[in-house]
Amino acid sequence: MSKQEIPATEVKDLRRHLEVILRTGKMIFGFRQSLLSVLHRKSKLIILAGNCPPNLEREIVVACKMTGTPYLKVKLPGNELGYLAGKPFPAAVISVTDLGSSAILEELALKAGEEVIT
Repeated sequence: MSKQEIPATEVKDLRRHLEVILRTGKMIFGFRQSLLSVLHRKSKLIILAGNCPPNLEREIVVACKMTGTPYLKVKLPGNELGYLAGKPFPAAVISVTDLGSSAILEELALKAGEEVIT
């Protein structure tokens, strides 16, 4: 993908994609670990909650732009995002390190009108 930022529109099947990633892939929860995974170029996608603190959001967005990692800012608050990802705690930042069987990047690229480069 040539563009790092994915439009802020909600992914229609975010819950389904997160469930598939939870079963077949790998996710990292939390700002520090997500930032490290981006800087080490292990992240495939960053998901930011709608109520992520602005200073944390700015820092992770800069790291994503530096490394070319796509990121998605959703309108959901952190507690709902954590719940959708199958966790009993809020999540301001989720780093997807292994997509598993999920096609979320392809769906997001189609919404953005770009081709996915694999």
